[in-house]
Amino acid sequence: MPLTTAFPDVPLDPRRSLEKPRSSGLTMVTDYQTTLEGLRGLLELGGAYIDIFKVATGTSRLFPRQHLVSKLTLLREHQVRPFLGGQMQEYVIHTMGIDAMENHLKEAKDVGFDMVEISDNIVDLGHGTRDRLIRMVQDAGLAPVGEIGDKRDNSDPAEMVKEVNEVLASGAEIAMIEGQELMLDGAPNKGLIKILQDNVDVSRCMFELSTPRVGSTSPEIFAGKKFLIKTFGPDVNLGNVTADVVIETETTRLGLGSAGPLSLM
Repeated sequence: MPLTTAFPDVPLDPRRSLEKPRSSGLTMVTDYQTTLEGLRGLLELGGAYIDIFKVATGTSRLFPRQHLVSKLTLLREHQVRPFLGGQMQEYVIHTMGIDAMENHLKEAKDVGFDMVEISDNIVDLGHGTRDRLIRMVQDAGLAPVGEIGDKRDNSDPAEMVKEVNEVLASGAEIAMIEGQELMLDGAPNKGLIKILQDNVDVSRCMFELSTPRVGSTSPEIFAGKKFLIKTFGPDVNLGNVTADVVIETETTRLGLGSAGPLSLM
């Protein structure tokens, strides 16, 4: 059912998908250590605006198992898909080998994850390994997400287009575009974003926001978010949204935020 909000006579951008489950305009929240009570509060207030919740890096390994199960169950109750961050898989592959992935993915399914990221931020997967891992995720009954791009440098745009199309062709539900690639010298990487707009299926891509961990400031992150929404419209898929700006992000999508209506951005 649509959310009943205040000021019902104020019109909202008709291009924005307002009902869940959404097939476009997805918002992925990235989190490291929200408590169960904190998550309950976040979902009570902002759950209508969250589609995917990423348990970042390898943090899942450090939580009490029952806490993690309870958290992922709560997410599902609010129609939010639990997502296992890619650094966890990189760690398993590097320390245990790819043969350990079968049991690893079984555990991911058992605790309640729905989506699993395959990335190579730190660990070089080698030729053909990403496709094999995507198939393994599918065989485990989970949805694979393939990350494209480098956290440390800006890649060749043509190579990024090639990788996005390869990842989607191999069976990934979503191609995740690394946030660092979408910024250049502290500003939106307009050249790359235009090339992606013209050469990939944007509806199956999620554009990560940059983060302070790779050197971006809060104003730079906001500028990148605003540019993506202005370029692709309010139903662009956005990743790496932090819990404290879920509703702020939705106001930016709808033109209700400090950036103003999309026609004025």
